[in-house]
Amino acid sequence: MGKPLRWSDAFAIGHEAIDREHRALIKLINEVSAAVTANGNRVASLLKALGRAVEDHFRTENAVLWELRAGTYEGLKLPPPARRVIAGMATNIFDTHMAEHAALLERFQEIMQTPLETLGDTLKSWFLDHAVKQDAHLKTIFQAMH
Repeated sequence: MGKPLRWSDAFAIGHEAIDREHRALIKLINEVSAAVTANGNRVASLLKALGRAVEDHFRTENAVLWELRAGTYEGLKLPPPARRVIAGMATNIFDTHMAEHAALLERFQEIMQTPLETLGDTLKSWFLDHAVKQDAHLKTIFQAMH
């Protein structure tokens, strides 16, 4: 199954809750990989837990992005012109990011049918695609806020 996926600052976007959820997803992905390696019968329940965590995580990201776009994000303590810039950035990526989440959820459902011998590596790749590539926009927004 390969090495466990380790936390990297490359996965952090600068939002405490989202980064905490990224860490939890890594932990669950590693647990699924370990269960597959151990030929355990926990794989199905762990995948179910991972699926719920993924859905919760995307709801969190979507809510934060919505608040940024609306200018109501609680952590946005910037003067009005800077708030408008952040809201504009969020507006520019909003539809694309929502569509990416829908595609990632669909891909996750497909992954659940993946042969066990490749399941762990496929989940790791799926997470990296999300956290590094697709969340790069969110990371840029949070970096611009500081």
